[in-house]
Amino acid sequence: MLKNDGKKFFLIATSNEFEKKSFTEWLEVRYPDSVIYTAIDYMECLVKLKNAPPHILITDFELAKGRPGHIVDSVLADKNSKVAIVAIGSEPKNQDQFDAVALGKLTFAREITTLDGLHDVIAKVSDYGFRSDASAYVIKKLQKGEILINEGDLTKQVYILKKGLLRAYKKHKSGETYSIGEVKPGEFVGEMAYFNEEARNASVDALEDSELIEIQPTIFERVILQKPSWAKTLISTMTRRLKGGK
Repeated sequence: MLKNDGKKFFLIATSNEFEKKSFTEWLEVRYPDSVIYTAIDYMECLVKLKNAPPHILITDFELAKGRPGHIVDSVLADKNSKVAIVAIGSEPKNQDQFDAVALGKLTFAREITTLDGLHDVIAKVSDYGFRSDASAYVIKKLQKGEILINEGDLTKQVYILKKGLLRAYKKHKSGETYSIGEVKPGEFVGEMAYFNEEARNASVDALEDSELIEIQPTIFERVILQKPSWAKTLISTMTRRLKGGK
């Protein structure tokens, strides 16, 4: 694969020749050893994404031969794709796009007019685009009643609840269960088993349809260090639980 030689690969998709020329020159300044190739419409971009996937796609939100946002949605629909996206000329339009922004896979810019401006938007998706383990945090969906964690499990995944409502509960020796608290949007789930290196001390299920960000244990600490907002959420969650709040 192209990514194995250590170079950074960029695909610029735009029919604007000035934009294409400027972005190429700016990328060559910032990433002198990079490989940069281009596409002028949706179909050409799709073919190049399939045959030579880049680390980062820089694309107009609306490309010729495709509807607005078509190329963005096509990349996001491929769950195996590790391509990060900078979309120019719009803002998130649907839930999949909002989710991708939250994961650092996608960012939007109304326009990019300077080298520093291009660098700033690339920085927002560079962790996802340039790391081979970027897919180690993904969106997980639960239906009402579905179990996320079973008490006694040895799994170490950590989650952030994006929307919905979860219940943490334990089981008596008699087999009956009792609730020990609820998990609300913005709170972490499963972090205590990770830090204590112990089995899960409670079960967690969904009280309503819910969505979470699942973070693999192999990169949890690095992700937290790189995402200050998540670190703040983690501290808030753990502080509340240590004080006995549920």
